[in-house]
Amino acid sequence: MFRLKPFAVVVLAGVLRLSAGLWLGFRPFDDSYITFRYALNLASGLGFVYNVGEHVLGTTTPLWAMVLAVLQKAQLPIETSALVLPLCLDMVTAILLFHLLVRLRYDATVAAGAAVVFLSWFDYFSIARSGMEAPLFVFLAVGAIYAMVSRRLLPAAVCCGLACLTRPEGALLGALLIFVLWRSRAAVRRADLLGAIAVFVALCGGWALYANHTFGSIIPQSVVAKAAMARQPDLIRFSWTNLALFFVKGQYGGDVFTRTYLQLMPVVTLLSAVAAGSIALAAWRTLGGVRPQADDEQWRAVTLLVFPAGYVSGLAVGHAFTYFPWYYAPIYPFAAALSAIGAGVVWRGRKDLVAGTCAALVAAQLAAAVLVKLPADRDFWVKGYSSVSEGVPRQTEVTVAAPEIGAVGWRVWPATVLDLEGLVTPSAVGRDAEEYVREKRPQYVILRTDNAREFLERADGDAWFLGEYEVMASTRDPHADREFRAYRRK
Repeated sequence: MFRLKPFAVVVLAGVLRLSAGLWLGFRPFDDSYITFRYALNLASGLGFVYNVGEHVLGTTTPLWAMVLAVLQKAQLPIETSALVLPLCLDMVTAILLFHLLVRLRYDATVAAGAAVVFLSWFDYFSIARSGMEAPLFVFLAVGAIYAMVSRRLLPAAVCCGLACLTRPEGALLGALLIFVLWRSRAAVRRADLLGAIAVFVALCGGWALYANHTFGSIIPQSVVAKAAMARQPDLIRFSWTNLALFFVKGQYGGDVFTRTYLQLMPVVTLLSAVAAGSIALAAWRTLGGVRPQADDEQWRAVTLLVFPAGYVSGLAVGHAFTYFPWYYAPIYPFAAALSAIGAGVVWRGRKDLVAGTCAALVAAQLAAAVLVKLPADRDFWVKGYSSVSEGVPRQTEVTVAAPEIGAVGWRVWPATVLDLEGLVTPSAVGRDAEEYVREKRPQYVILRTDNAREFLERADGDAWFLGEYEVMASTRDPHADREFRAYRRK
């Protein structure tokens, strides 16, 4: 009966968060619209493509694109679905997180505290409202670990396989699944082991065969393009700085993601470190033979450390923590779980003090949202691109060049977009933008003056550009010293 009360708190927190998300509404990133365009083309019968007739895998989340395509086909608008579905998935994730900790024999107060802290984390909440695939990936990650801990191997294999189709980082879950299958080989039937392996291989292998046949590679073009940019020394330093700051002041992002000590990140980090030490020590005693008869749950709790540690390490080495706030999303459910577990260790299981600590972390997130993050929320970046793109004819034979193709590509669909960064245009990777535009002579060029400064300095000094293009539309960002421009060939 006691566990029903904490569980009810989790459900109530989920309902309140869902209501708040619907009230605040959709807040997309520019990258959100890249996957949206794939989904729209797929739902419209044009194939899994960004530009009609060009088979380039420019999205790293094929499963999310397919889900949105199915909902679009069912007459549910993509932008609406991309808001409502992630918020609902987060409710389910919180419930799974609660049951996961209970299954690992943590007190229900710790389990409920972890779930509510996860739901209250405002930075993650903002990511969930962005239309990105992050909530689906987080749901599959927590679901996979819950299934592994419960030795439900078939559901674990399904979640791991689908996670690989949602984000490339799902491969970490696949590796964890293989370890769990190997360690469970003496405790479960061989048929169950083979069945789980077959399901995982079928999901990942099926997509790999399709991607290799359709796109010529299983590696998304967007990964290739970003990897080329990530090798720049300034971005490498920026990534490491952002990762270090995450543990003391919160994640990178600006605007609604403005960092603030009000989030109590040092407290979260210290509590998580205490929890990690406690779990590692208990696992060592079990696996190292100090307590050979100890409950098997001790080593299973290590799954709360393995995935987030592998995820953070992998992305840190790949220098991914630069300008992409959604890469922090998979950290949050595990940070919430570890901080609640750490509170339990610090207070030696005192339920009132554990609940009070979790309540303080929730209050800190709400204070940060009200006092810092929501007042800084402007979101003019996407709106600026949409505004200047309105005059572009929406026809496939029209060509539009842009260094950022999310909102532009969505607004001008189904016009053909030349991506100057190369995420969906392989021939542009490593090329100088001004030279590429000169070679392709697109009918429209749409850009932002701050991140296209070098292009404009060269183009404005070249007779060919001034002679062939004129400004069709422009708008200034009221919150920054930059302008959005659309050029049209004369």
